[in-house]
This record gives sequence, structure tokens and C-alpha cells, in this order.
Amino acid sequence: MENQQIKILIVDDEPDIREFISYNLIRKGYTVLTAGDGKEGLSMAFEFLPDLIILDIMMPFLNGYETCIRLRKNPVFDNTKIVFLSAL
Repeated sequence: MENQQIKILIVDDEPDIREFISYNLIRKGYTVLTAGDGKEGLSMAFEFLPDLIILDIMMPFLNGYETCIRLRKNPVFDNTKIVFLSAL
């Protein structure tokens, strides 16, 4: 699979972190989507079905743990990789 066919969703409430990660992944040819919190991240995950989700832990509205639990409850995400990235 070519990099541009791989969709990566970055879910983090810090704009600078989202921008830094996005910039580096886009330079490598990946398709990158971003969300600012867990609620928005869930919505985008269901809409775009990313191959990988980079997920912050501490976020407003819906934290990373709860976001991950909700994703894992749906079989459509059985093969989706989730990576926690946090300053915690």
C-alpha cells in the first residue's frame, strides 16, 4: 500500500502538536486528518475510517481512553491501529 493511501487520524487538543505530527506525516506521503478532541475524533473516525489513529490521552469533552473504548466497541475498527501519544 502506498503511503498516500494510508489514512492517519491525529486526535489532540493541542494545535501545535497536531500541526507538528501532521507536517511530518504529510512529508512522508500519508493522508492526514486531524481532530481537536475525542468527540470530534470519533466523528471523523466513523466518517473516514482511518488506518491509524494517534490519540492524546488528556483532552476536553472525551478523553483518549474513553475515545479508544468507544472505537474498540465497534467491529469496523478491529483492524485499526491506535497509538496513544501524551505528555502524561
